[in-house]
Amino acid sequence: MFKRLFCLIFSVLVAVPVFAGEKSGTITGKVKVFRARRSADVVVYLADVSGKFKPPANHPVVDQKNLTFIPHVLPIVIGTTVDFANSDNVKHNVYSSSETKKFNLGTYGSEIVKQVTFDKEGEAALACNVHTEMSAYIMMLPNSYFAKTGNDGGFTITDIPPGEYTLKTWHEKKRPYQQKVTVEAGQTTEINIKLKR
Repeated sequence: MFKRLFCLIFSVLVAVPVFAGEKSGTITGKVKVFRARRSADVVVYLADVSGKFKPPANHPVVDQKNLTFIPHVLPIVIGTTVDFANSDNVKHNVYSSSETKKFNLGTYGSEIVKQVTFDKEGEAALACNVHTEMSAYIMMLPNSYFAKTGNDGGFTITDIPPGEYTLKTWHEKKRPYQQKVTVEAGQTTEINIKLKR
């Protein structure tokens, strides 16, 4: 009887799954952008995570609607190919003069989607030479541990291997911010950041 009970308990213990989330941690928090109506479009990322990170199989899209780039800020992993669509009834010309990625897609309408692969770390500022009021940014990052803030400044980065990292921010007008952060397995680290300049 004792032997059967022991075997039953042992089989139950063996059957209990080990969740991957318990081996990783999470960083969550808020970014406050001073002298701004909202705290959206701040890229929060870890700068020093080791390993190789493949770009996604499905290409992210930068669309053009109502003479506006959507999204205004797009963080991606280095090597990602981005699709540039045009949902307007007028033609656009997407280009970047940034040192990290220079390109000019020419002028095209809604029937065409063009592609660019971003293969270097840094920022690429987008513009349209047909509509000078249009602007957007693509941030090329060395790993997939990043997030973009919402209107309230909130962000969450998940599935982070335990360790100590340098957390950084990017904003189109404010100076970059950085701090050391420790991530523990199965734990959530909360961080509040203020971007003043």
